[in-house]
Amino acid sequence: MKITTTQELLMTRSALNPVAPIGVGTQEVESLVSYFCRLAMSHCVSTKNLGRYVVATMQRELSEDNTWLMTNSFSGMSETVGDWARSLSELTSVESLESLTLRAWRNVIAERSPRPVSARWCPQCLAEDRAAGVSPYFRLAWDVGAVTACSKHKAKLAHVCTNCGGIDTRHKSSYVVPGWCTACDSFLGCPDNIEPAPLSEIWVASQVGATLAIQSNLPSLPTTKGLLDTIRELVDRLDDGKSAIFARRIGLSKTTVHYWLKEGGCPTLPALLRIASQTGLTLPKLLTGDLADWLQAFAEIHEIQQLFPEAPKRAPRRRHDWKQIRAEMGALNKLSVAVSLTEAARKLNVGSRLLYKRAGEEARILSERWNEHQRHSAEQNRKKTSELIKQLYPEILAQGRAVNLRELLAHVPKDSDVKLRNVFHFLKEIKDDIA
Repeated sequence: MKITTTQELLMTRSALNPVAPIGVGTQEVESLVSYFCRLAMSHCVSTKNLGRYVVATMQRELSEDNTWLMTNSFSGMSETVGDWARSLSELTSVESLESLTLRAWRNVIAERSPRPVSARWCPQCLAEDRAAGVSPYFRLAWDVGAVTACSKHKAKLAHVCTNCGGIDTRHKSSYVVPGWCTACDSFLGCPDNIEPAPLSEIWVASQVGATLAIQSNLPSLPTTKGLLDTIRELVDRLDDGKSAIFARRIGLSKTTVHYWLKEGGCPTLPALLRIASQTGLTLPKLLTGDLADWLQAFAEIHEIQQLFPEAPKRAPRRRHDWKQIRAEMGALNKLSVAVSLTEAARKLNVGSRLLYKRAGEEARILSERWNEHQRHSAEQNRKKTSELIKQLYPEILAQGRAVNLRELLAHVPKDSDVKLRNVFHFLKEIKDDIA
């Protein structure tokens, strides 16, 4: 019997907590990455320790690489993902955790389809979760490379924490609370500065979302043969069986279409979206081979250049005027305030390694000045820290409190420019002097 409710799950016997997945059967289905993080949180353990437990308990050949485990690929369609989903299902007694991955489409979407460069999220979705009293969670759609927007809120997905500016801080950590930045602990569901998404990105997100909504209820897994038969039927009906014309229609090369139809190759997700956009067939129906209600005359065709704009051509290689660059570096070396080589490279729009290679003497002088400046600043800060702690030490003791970092931070004047570092070292010195 399939378990579907939290109450039923709580009555089951399982090695791990039977945490219920969220949004199964909807466009907002949870990702396996999110589920794994919530499962670890329910046991008050790190994701690394939970991963080790699963590896040690199950008899399958599971990867113990926590770095891979906490990437977006953990919700993909590989065999390894399938092994992990099945293992977690057995240990939690929660059925069909593969529905939190893209495994259902492994025969009809090429695994080499683009993946997100960094972890993304919709701040408004997370904010709504929290407002509704629901545990914020990561949607599977956010880990699909082609998706760059939230179709529900018609906004671009975020990938940078607005508080600390960190990238890939959504879940890449040993301890993860979905919805909070792992670098600064701030809530990621801050809908400030939301960028509206263009209609093209919203269309892509809606097509992928509709596909994810049906994957848990598929009567059988779609097959590569079924998909290619559907594409052949579209070629026949639209372009009299001429694959070269069909290739121009969807904006791809004829060799790519030939590879599908003659060699049995599997299209990538962007290619499948191109076909859907130019045939009027929805992505779910294309993948499942459902042509029952498709009529060419009533098909909604989209402007392909708007949906899939051509990638900008690479800029020509820049030619550097090294005489001028050396002169500018010499001017930087004469400034009263030291400038780091990194900052100089940014100002000159030249890589720091290239500066060392082509302007080594000037780069060396810049680096030495900066290192000396850093040493001097650190020494000055050490002196100020020592003086400040010696000043605050008796004040804190007089209040009957223990002298520790928390109390020191509470007593530091707001206008102080001292950065409290190596506090324990200075406290030990002061205690030794008193003794």
